[in-house]
Amino acid sequence: MPKFAFDLRRLPGRLLFVLCLCPAIFAGCGPAKKPMGTVKGTVTLNGQPYADASVVFLSLGSGQASSVDIQAGGTFQLPSPLPADTYTVYLAPKAGNPSDEPKPVSIDAAVPDKYWNEASSDIKIEVKEGENNVQVELKK
Repeated sequence: MPKFAFDLRRLPGRLLFVLCLCPAIFAGCGPAKKPMGTVKGTVTLNGQPYADASVVFLSLGSGQASSVDIQAGGTFQLPSPLPADTYTVYLAPKAGNPSDEPKPVSIDAAVPDKYWNEASSDIKIEVKEGENNVQVELKK
């Protein structure tokens, strides 16, 4: 009988052991989950509630973003949690109802141009783990 480095009769038991051990070893591998935070708040223009747009949160580092239409009274709540990070906040035209007749996109001239673009907005908000209640202040 030829000699092998291992005994073939023991292979099924060893194979079963290795297959059971692999998931336990690799279970801790993979990217760590980043802390998440929910975001709600108020948008004001010169101290008054502002609701004629959508508010957009964009991480320039990761590209992660979320947006929602601003409600009456200037309130908003992002639809899903965001990874904890610093976000540039800017405005976008409201999305409107998809079933409505399409309308030309327009921006409110009462709001300074810098707030309509992620490259020029100077509003930075740090989203932390847990609940975040933020104030987005637009100033002329």
